[in-house]
Amino acid sequence: MSGFRGTPLGFAERGFKKLRLKQWHYTSVASDRFLFACAVVDAGYVGTAFAYLVDRKTKKKFEWSTLRPFAKGIVIAENSLDGRTSIELDGWGHILLDNDAATGRRHIDASFIGRLGRDATPALRAHFEILDDNAEPDPIVVVEQVEASRWLYTHKCYGLAAKGEVRCGSLDARIEAEEGHAGLDWNRGYRKLETYWNWAAAGGRCTTGERVGFNLTAHRPWKGSGAETGGDAFAVDAGDCALWLDGQCIKIPSVQFTYEPTDRTAPWTIRDAEGLVDLRFEADGERADDVNLGLVVSKFYQPYGHFTGSLKDREGRSFEVDGLYGVTEQHYARW
Repeated sequence: MSGFRGTPLGFAERGFKKLRLKQWHYTSVASDRFLFACAVVDAGYVGTAFAYLVDRKTKKKFEWSTLRPFAKGIVIAENSLDGRTSIELDGWGHILLDNDAATGRRHIDASFIGRLGRDATPALRAHFEILDDNAEPDPIVVVEQVEASRWLYTHKCYGLAAKGEVRCGSLDARIEAEEGHAGLDWNRGYRKLETYWNWAAAGGRCTTGERVGFNLTAHRPWKGSGAETGGDAFAVDAGDCALWLDGQCIKIPSVQFTYEPTDRTAPWTIRDAEGLVDLRFEADGERADDVNLGLVVSKFYQPYGHFTGSLKDREGRSFEVDGLYGVTEQHYARW
């Protein structure tokens, strides 16, 4: 629709670009007691928001989600450093994600009402402060062109310190910065009409006490309902693959996920070509969404559980992890 640019019909191009823009703000906090994750997504034609809490002691998961036509009521922060991402709905609750680069703090404020009935869920109240000065550790920030006229911006960081509290049913937990491990995933761009990826992320401490984290991605072609890879899994730089080891951000080209796409709670292995990543993932459960609105399709599966194995830097230091809590993901989208 670029032919309309600069004409009286320029509004049509601007409106179409707004519908084609995809942006989201995902963040999580993990501790020995729980995992809390939430996301606010504006996919143009539709918006969605979700949050879930995993009680690591009981293995119970509580979840809240909503779909919004044309992302009505959804606000994404103007950039990845400052501003507020939000959604507030009567009878559901709210997610507020505040970012302030000047103070080096990010805040999560979430509240949801309880539900009665067969899928009874207690109310939730959570507030966390994430320490993020964009220096220690450095985030990975990527600008890439996925095809002609389609650009993406990504800002991610895992292994950030977090403090705060969460209350939900019998779970009443407060954590200090030494106990909490947060992650950030902020995206904006014009993605391909069909997109498929695997993803894994976690933050915590290795067996010798250093803070570690990782964000690992593999983009794959979609050839149907399975998860066929096609070609060399290490041939394409995923762009946003990175390790955070004792304050250092280490960019790596790509990783390979080995798992059963139809049984995602079975064990996964994740490795890279350099030998820096050797992880095994075992799931405690899974969050899933299967949305088919015709024009928009999303098949989203996010197992959560623990990682065991090793991460290495290029100087040869090894950081062993045992029970590092986080997520993997299989996602196909047509948007």
